[in-house]
Amino acid sequence: MTREMQLRIKKAMTVFRACLLLLISVSVNANEQERLPKWELGAGLATIHLPDYPGADQSQSYTLPFPYIIYRGARIKAGRDGLRGLLFQGSRWDLDISAGGSLPVNSEDNRAREGMDDLDISLELGPSLRLKFLDKPDHKIQFRLNLRALLAADDFPAMDYEGWLFNPELRWRKHYGERYLAGSTLQLRYGNSSYHDYFYGVAPQFATATRSAYQAERGYNSVGIRGFIAAKLDRNWRVTASLGYYDLHDAVFNDSPLFRKNSGAYFGLSISRILWRSSSTASPARIDKVEL
Repeated sequence: MTREMQLRIKKAMTVFRACLLLLISVSVNANEQERLPKWELGAGLATIHLPDYPGADQSQSYTLPFPYIIYRGARIKAGRDGLRGLLFQGSRWDLDISAGGSLPVNSEDNRAREGMDDLDISLELGPSLRLKFLDKPDHKIQFRLNLRALLAADDFPAMDYEGWLFNPELRWRKHYGERYLAGSTLQLRYGNSSYHDYFYGVAPQFATATRSAYQAERGYNSVGIRGFIAAKLDRNWRVTASLGYYDLHDAVFNDSPLFRKNSGAYFGLSISRILWRSSSTASPARIDKVEL
């Protein structure tokens, strides 16, 4: 082998090593970019306007502070859609735990419920089967089958079981660049008699000349649609606006004396700021990875 050929081989090996180091560097940087703080904590302020309960003819506006929490654990996630716990995961489906809830209602402030017990702040909790029709990092279409128990805080922190709700949902989420996110949800609600009775039942002791005793039945509840847009103003500030509508025509409880309207709407606006981030990191949350 001539000296000239040896020099050419040496130069080629040098170029190869440089390319290899560059590829490793890019790979490491990409992995580092994918790593996110395991938790982020902040605070926000939300203004919401909504009916006292679905079917009520009176509404309330609230301005409330709230904690802003993101947690990216291996099995438990907390973020935009609330608390979720991953139980099983497949390539096109997940089984996790989902949660929801409702605000309390002071019966003295509602004409239909005057003299009755208040509606307590409540939590809805149960399993959720999530089928992924489109599952890109920045674009998702999912169908969810939620089965949740209604737990009312009659004597907080004690919670009373008040029935169950079956809640199929079709969800769409889409990123627009790094700063904007939009989404919508179409959902159906079907509850058992205890669930409906909590909101629309009238016990005999609360019956009056204009409000007859009533016991709700199991069956169809409502159909609803909700949309939202969210924006990241900078690394810490977030703004979200949402609007929803539900239809109660043919609801199984529409003969209740507490049922006053066949439809309703609600909207909300919130602003939040992240105050602290953990030094430990985690891979992006797999459940609804739509962080801003």
